[in-house]
Order: sequence, then C-alpha cells, then structure tokens
Amino acid sequence: MNMRIVQLSDPHIEAPDRQPVLGRDTIDQLEKAVHAVNGLSPRPDCVFLTGDQTNDEAEDSFAEVQRVIGGLLMPCHLVLGNHDARVPFRRVMLEETPPSSDRYYYSFKHHGYRFIVLDTLDEGRVTGLVDTSQLAWLESELADDEDIFTVICMHHPPVPLGIDWMDGLGLQAADRLLGIFDASPCLKLVLCGHVHHPFQIERNQVTILTSPALSVQFRKTPLPPPTEKPYALFSDAPPAFRILDLNAQGWATTLHHLSS
Repeated sequence: MNMRIVQLSDPHIEAPDRQPVLGRDTIDQLEKAVHAVNGLSPRPDCVFLTGDQTNDEAEDSFAEVQRVIGGLLMPCHLVLGNHDARVPFRRVMLEETPPSSDRYYYSFKHHGYRFIVLDTLDEGRVTGLVDTSQLAWLESELADDEDIFTVICMHHPPVPLGIDWMDGLGLQAADRLLGIFDASPCLKLVLCGHVHHPFQIERNQVTILTSPALSVQFRKTPLPPPTEKPYALFSDAPPAFRILDLNAQGWATTLHHLSS
C-alpha cells in the first residue's frame, strides 16, 4: 500500500518572549511548515518531528511546539534531540503527571509499514547516545517481524557524514547500533535530523537520510573570520522539510522549501 510521510526537524522553538532564535522567528517558520504540510496533495498519513523541538528545554517552549503542531491535520510523532529534555517534554507534550525521566522510544505499524522512534538524547551533551537497554529492545523489535518494510526515526545520524565539525557532534559508540541495522534486512530507511542539512548515505540495504532544519541551515564549511560562531556556521538557505512516499517498489523523497 502507498503511504506518504513528512519529516520535520530542528525547529528550535523558544517561547514568544524569547524570539528570534538563531536570528530567525522559529515559531513563524514552524507555523509555515504546518500550513505547507496541511496543503500537500496527496495529504501525508503522518508526520515525524525528528528532534530539537525546542532550543532551550523550557516548558513554555514545549507548550509553543504543542500549540503549533496541534494545527496539523494528521498525527505527529515526536523524537527527542539534544536541545530537548525528557522531563519537561513528558510533562508538556505527553501530559504525564508526574513526568518520567525515562528514554522515549517506541514502534508502531501503519498501512503495512513499521516505524521505530529511537531516543538518542544524552542529556547535557550535544552528541548522542543509544543506551544498551534501548539497543536490546531494538534488536528484539526488528527480529519480531523480519519481512515488514521498516523506517527508523532518530535525531543524531548514526554514521559519519564526511564533514569534520558535524561528525564530531554525532552519535557516539554507534557500532552495535549499526550492527543491528546490518543484520535487519527489513530496515530500509533511517531518518535523522541534527545536522541541519540534507545528506543521503547508503549502507548495505538501508538508506540514511538527514533533513534540512525548520530553523536555520548549517554550512558544510564554516565561514572564516571575522565572522564569529555560531553565525559562521549558518547559511542563507531557507527552511525546508522532507516528504517521503513509500510503496511496494520502495520509496521516493523530495524536499519542500519554505520562504525564509
């Protein structure tokens, strides 16, 4: 069966009184993305927001994310990034009382496809980590149905991208995770955020895709002085999101760019 999904990533929302963020009105850019997703034809079956929902881990920032994505006309599945935090996320986005500090990962099936959300947040660090209990769960999950087309959504890319400054901030100790990927022929796609830039990397049977950000795009090569960080890392490219169409023959993807 055909299925359309959308990957939104890295909106870096802060509450209205703390806008702009990274030189952008990130609330406005997320609102534009929601409007654009709702206007797609055919309409997506669901959306994945692959991390850095907020820029500052604050509850009022999560509340703003919740308000804006509440305008989506389809379900939105949430992934944690390094700029998020589990307790405020769970309190606001999941309405847990009291909120747990547990890692947030899960799987579900829809239209004959399986989707797995991983939690790579290593709180207090920019780099990512998948803990051993999550790895054991993932291995069991993938072995449970070895024939179903599977998509994993996570924040940090699990492989080097060939860009030194980005690779230094990626997923740590990824060997066991990649071994699980390699041993799972059902796994076809891994969707990541974090790097604010589109990459496509082939690894055995799986394609690893990263998405542009809804906040600000990164340069592969930072600007030289006198431009200072973090602005030396930013490009003028507009915000964008990824559309994926899944079908019996495989998949296809396009990027949808928004006005700056």
